[in-house]
Amino acid sequence: MFVNGLYNSLRSPYAGLVMFTIKEASARTGIPVASLRAWERRYDIVTPRRTESGYRLYDEQAISALSTMRRLVDDGWTPAAAAAHIRAGRDGAEARSAPPPGTPELPLVDEGKALVEELLDAASSVDQVAIESVLDRAHALGPFETVTDNWLMPALRALGDAWASGRVDVAGEHAASYAVMRRLSLSFAAAASVTRGPRVVVGLPGGCHHELGALAFATAARRRGLAVVYVGADLPVDSWRRAVSVFPTSMAVLGVPTPEDRPLAAETAEALLRKAPGVVVAVGGAQARDLVPGVLELPSPISEAARVVEARLRG
Repeated sequence: MFVNGLYNSLRSPYAGLVMFTIKEASARTGIPVASLRAWERRYDIVTPRRTESGYRLYDEQAISALSTMRRLVDDGWTPAAAAAHIRAGRDGAEARSAPPPGTPELPLVDEGKALVEELLDAASSVDQVAIESVLDRAHALGPFETVTDNWLMPALRALGDAWASGRVDVAGEHAASYAVMRRLSLSFAAAASVTRGPRVVVGLPGGCHHELGALAFATAARRRGLAVVYVGADLPVDSWRRAVSVFPTSMAVLGVPTPEDRPLAAETAEALLRKAPGVVVAVGGAQARDLVPGVLELPSPISEAARVVEARLRG
């Protein structure tokens, strides 16, 4: 029977054990339901019990193992390495004290390509449930930075191409883009506990509305411990000046995703260089190259751009 409490833990038919449904396990661990299923199939760190109706039940030991795996992945471990560490019997404290082993694992090529195709099919059908399912499974492929650089950004380019070719209608493109925006916003908020470093203001120049890349970069930079303030899309020049002047700011980062964004991005960067002495002005995105003299030009992989910003500000 279910007992009262925040998660309505299930005690019967396993006497003496507190059991949790998959939704409750997701709430306790911070792992999406689809990712819990994917990790169970792929990495075999827990084997949930099943009710007579086939529903998964997780005990407290399983919750602990899954929570440890999520923390390790957040710290930069690949899911495969984190799972192997846990299966080897190492406890959470020992695992977290060890450095992430080896080079970050890239998403499986075939699986990643298949998920891009699924995303395009879901977008063409304006199927929100299917879109969310694809994003759940994609984010189970690895740490935030790895998935963003090696799956999400290519998937968004493919989505744009599909819209341009007519495969995906505007409604489907918007539905998928807003789903990605919600995911990135949650990831950005989740990194808020590590924002005591130098202050970085990130956003887009006036007239620019393609903000997914800028928000992904802001999230990666915040995950490196920088105090990132994300000011969003279509920010006028005067607002940029105010954003970096009302509170001590170390760097302003402008996204320049399309050729149409270059003129106002250049105007904004030049204004900041003149009016905000002491603030490093950086630019990133597909059209940031050779924008104006005196700016820091960031590399295209989002994880590398965040590393370069951190290295510049921390010396």
